[in-house]
Amino acid sequence: MKTRPLRLLAIASMLTFALLLGACHSLSAFQPPRQGERTADLRRYDDDWFAAARLGRVDILQALLDAGYPIDAATPQGYTALILASYDGQPLALDYLAARGANPCLGDRNGNTALMGAIFKGELPIAKQLLNAACPIDQANNAGETALSFAALFGRLSLLPELVKRGADPDHADARGNTALQTARTQGNDEAFNALIRAGATR
Repeated sequence: MKTRPLRLLAIASMLTFALLLGACHSLSAFQPPRQGERTADLRRYDDDWFAAARLGRVDILQALLDAGYPIDAATPQGYTALILASYDGQPLALDYLAARGANPCLGDRNGNTALMGAIFKGELPIAKQLLNAACPIDQANNAGETALSFAALFGRLSLLPELVKRGADPDHADARGNTALQTARTQGNDEAFNALIRAGATR
């Protein structure tokens, strides 16, 4: 199979995702907030909150939520705790955040959702968890790409039938008018091309 070039917009946004998520704040000195602190004051715990999501520290997430920390707070890049837990393969933190009401449909600054991040990273059990969330199955990022586009682009081909079964459009076109099938053909990616045909793609 030919080496296939990845579309620059998608890969650049996801590589930025990967690089920015690499740094991890230490939680060794975490001190729980006092009850009744104002939300604005609780934002001084941002580093602890996002690190707890990355590390799966449900105890710290709970302490901060119980004190009133905003569950859908985001980093400057738009990453919520649920996105971070998904990307870093933390199923217990993901379940906890979802049970407490975190919004699984929020995207980062590039529109990439938790599901897209999990697919990019290859966290397939996490991706399958997120498929049960009440989000539009064809929710698109800023480049017009969907979870199905990501599954084809990044080789997570086992997800394609499940995505289509849940209503994903295998012929969805991105912002440039390209379908996943057209992209696979252009890239010489026979494996993705054939998997998309089996999943029902026609153009």
